[in-house]
Amino acid sequence: MKVLVLGGHLDDSVIAVGGILRKVVNAGGRVDVVCFGNSDEDFADISERDTAPKRIRAQAEKAHRILGVHSFECFDYSDYAVQANRETYRLCIESIRKYQPDIILSHYWSEYFQHRDMARLACDSWWQAGWSCSADLGKPWNAQALYHFEVIQPLPEPTDIVDVSDTFAAKMKAWRCFQSSSDQVTAPKGKKKRRSYGATAGSFTEQLECRARYYGSLIGVRYGEALKRSNFLPRKVKDTGTLLP
Repeated sequence: MKVLVLGGHLDDSVIAVGGILRKVVNAGGRVDVVCFGNSDEDFADISERDTAPKRIRAQAEKAHRILGVHSFECFDYSDYAVQANRETYRLCIESIRKYQPDIILSHYWSEYFQHRDMARLACDSWWQAGWSCSADLGKPWNAQALYHFEVIQPLPEPTDIVDVSDTFAAKMKAWRCFQSSSDQVTAPKGKKKRRSYGATAGSFTEQLECRARYYGSLIGVRYGEALKRSNFLPRKVKDTGTLLP
């Protein structure tokens, strides 16, 4: 199996499907990850603004090595410039044709605009990558399926939950690569608190574990990761037996 992740930011693939990616690799498959945002907004102190992209990029490369990803590339867009347009659309089509995946993994529509735009880009480029057009982007390629994942907002009505009990430790090891000095903010009375993912109190690391335990409980295992199969393109069925899990 060949899997391609189309991600908005450097850490999205680890957060959303780190366990699945390691599981594919362990089974002898290949995983390629491309992302757009370069983490230039990932600084909690103004003194870190200029160094954030290089620092987070290094963390991301280490994290994806832990997951066994075959290739990892970032198109070096500013985080807030991750939007659906002609340039990003062509990059998605080119990536699909370059890596020729069986399955594409990408964002779902329910999150903030950068992730919403990635969901749109992923579906449309999945479709158009198979057309005989835009020859400068490579030969047409039809991936068999596209699955959406969640990063922040819960995925509504997932179609599939993958048992990642055997690879969840690797996912969390990869996630911890992103824990750096920028994850600290000054709290009242001069104390330090670890920054949560967003403005609310609490650890995003704890959220990842709770989420995985919840999904795992739905299928009777310890840890799970959720996916939602896209119906943007119809599934071709020759043998009705393939409709069964």
